[in-house]
Amino acid sequence: MSQFFSPKFYIVVMGLISIHTAFAEETRLPTIQLTANTNQENTLESKSLTGFKHNLLEVPLNKSHISNDVIQQQNIQRVSDALSQVSGVFYQDSYGGGFWDNYSFRGFSTDPNMGTNSLRNGLSTISGIHTPQDMVNVESIDFLKGPVAAMYGQSAIGGMMNITTKKPSWTSSHTLSLSASTYQQYRTSLDLTGPINDRLAYRLGLAYENNQSFRNDVTQKHYFIAPQITWKLSDHTQLFLDTEFAKYSGLFDRGIPLINGKFANIKNFYGDPRDGDMQVKSNFYQLRLNHQINPNWESTTALSYNNGERFGTSTEISSVATDQQTLNRFRRYRYFSTNTLLLQSVLKGHINDTFGLKHEVLVNAEIGTYKIHQLQKRNLLGTNSPINLYAPINSSTPLTLGRTTKYSDEKQNTFGINLQDQIFFNDQWSLLIGARLDQMQQHIIDRKNQIQAKKTYSPFSPRLGLNYQVSSHLSFYSNWGKAFEMNTGLNKNHLLYSPEQTRSWELGGKYSLNPMSLFSLTYFDMTKKHLLTEGITDSYVDTGKAQSRGIEASLLHHFNDHFNVTANYTFTDASILESEVEAKGARLKNIPKHSANLTASYNFDIKEYPVNASLSANYYGTRSANYIDNGTSLPAFTTINLGGSMQINPDLKARLNITNLLNKTYYVSSYTNYWVQPGEPLKVTLSFDWNF
Repeated sequence: MSQFFSPKFYIVVMGLISIHTAFAEETRLPTIQLTANTNQENTLESKSLTGFKHNLLEVPLNKSHISNDVIQQQNIQRVSDALSQVSGVFYQDSYGGGFWDNYSFRGFSTDPNMGTNSLRNGLSTISGIHTPQDMVNVESIDFLKGPVAAMYGQSAIGGMMNITTKKPSWTSSHTLSLSASTYQQYRTSLDLTGPINDRLAYRLGLAYENNQSFRNDVTQKHYFIAPQITWKLSDHTQLFLDTEFAKYSGLFDRGIPLINGKFANIKNFYGDPRDGDMQVKSNFYQLRLNHQINPNWESTTALSYNNGERFGTSTEISSVATDQQTLNRFRRYRYFSTNTLLLQSVLKGHINDTFGLKHEVLVNAEIGTYKIHQLQKRNLLGTNSPINLYAPINSSTPLTLGRTTKYSDEKQNTFGINLQDQIFFNDQWSLLIGARLDQMQQHIIDRKNQIQAKKTYSPFSPRLGLNYQVSSHLSFYSNWGKAFEMNTGLNKNHLLYSPEQTRSWELGGKYSLNPMSLFSLTYFDMTKKHLLTEGITDSYVDTGKAQSRGIEASLLHHFNDHFNVTANYTFTDASILESEVEAKGARLKNIPKHSANLTASYNFDIKEYPVNASLSANYYGTRSANYIDNGTSLPAFTTINLGGSMQINPDLKARLNITNLLNKTYYVSSYTNYWVQPGEPLKVTLSFDWNF
């Protein structure tokens, strides 16, 4: 355990103990009743879309909300488990079997080597290597739709995910959760919170997983700890210390090959177990100060730091021999590390009765540095480690790692300032104007080739949104914006890749039948230049210019206090417009043209104890199976899941979840024809939550 947690972790823990001791020794302070100023979201409100709390019908944007109730009902343990509940967001290649969260937003995905960034409690993202987000510390997840780059900067391509974490509470609560699944998958978590004294409260989230798999030889372990402290400095000021420490390890699993339209046995492992575990570690620290200046104005200042590492060896399929049975493989070692430091400050407030108009003004500034170290080694050219498609038995000697293919250090310095104003002309019309100016410097040292490259960028990211609220139940909106994101690495000419540039436009409407129901329909159209894709040779491909456009329809309806339904449908046409390596019209990988979800939940009581039952059906259409579209496709599939929970007594709750009820064989995602991730067969999970 001591090898897992960094020295900074011990400094944080000792600091918390010192603070607790110091306050315990002081004269007892008088009790002060304060309500925490939180960024907590709910289904029909979203503070993170504009920075101000509004009913969704009042803003020219939209979102999909995954509440804590849904997280529990659907047994969501990873962000990837939540994607089926959301329109327009699709699971991408999970880098060897789930080593981080990776998804696409409305057809466009981010760097496959770094995973997908997200917002945290409505604050800008922390770039870098992360483990998959554990849910023990998550209150809810929001998928923000539309061009939010003007507010949050890089990575906001058509939308972003915002994670709202659980906060320390002044009411003591302790929950122990245990779960076991078929395929010998075990998880335990502990969520503790309560007051330390009148001004200090804590929260501690802990989780451990030890998982086997339906895949031969494939195992995974996960460790997670999240200590938090809230300090009430005054009636109007709160200081938060928010930390997470995580480690994810397991056998690197590229999945199975697709050869001549036929998939290999989903249980076969085509790597080499002797490679040992791939490991991902991440440590996150954030110090956040919230201050209520007056009833109309408030500020938030946050200092965040994250460091992550990924390292290990893997043996992966590179090609298939002419006999269509012998799979050629290569061996690769990786050591990637990232360090991110970000200081951000947000000032926001209301200006009323200015020439009869009302304004909601937000100003935020950010300054940060992002460091990336990459080292990759491969076996010598001309050597491979063949394995049979039908009898995958490894040779006696693994391949030797004899050459370095990537060895570089990169640093990105950023400074950004954002100005935003939502102008309310009357109860019906409002206009959102936002503009962000960034100053970015990128410096790469290619130590393998002994060359350097350096460049400065000054991107301008505007956004504009118009909202018309016809009544308290119906509104229409449109928005437009641009985004900018730096690409990492050097091209074949040893020059920096051009940054990604995205334009996004959408038109939609929202209808609320009652305070707990919402129907939305949206048309979106986005184009992106310089979308990079990495092949299996450790070099990137600039796909040139791509387009994604489509329709999203979402429905959340509460029929009564017992029965509610959620339904989503997405049509996405994501394809290449211009490219040096692909034909016009080529599909972007893992993006189905049609996808849909239907979830129904029913609550009732047995005597005085509540019971919940849920049913969900998820459909994904055919998708391109290769990072460069070569005509191969992953087939469409539908899965059906069941869930149920019962409060056995006031302190004990039991949950049963059955995924892939019909035991269908399906394929979640792929990176190449030879790296296809199969979905889990029928799985049963039994969980218990004990409050003490």
